[in-house]
Amino acid sequence: MKAVKMIAIINQGGEYAISVTYNEIDENGNIVKKNAKAETFYAVGDVLDQVKAIESDVLGRLGV
Repeated sequence: MKAVKMIAIINQGGEYAISVTYNEIDENGNIVKKNAKAETFYAVGDVLDQVKAIESDVLGRLGV
């Protein structure tokens, strides 16, 4: 099983790349691999809409 540790959204000139780091866990809950990194992918479709909503909320909290 994979347990997500971190999700990073990087704005690259208006395109949003998503990077994920996770731990692999066995059936007993023991970590068997730490800080594995999935391939980075671009946000498109519904994911892009959700990323933009998060960005809008963050900017609102920053007063921008």
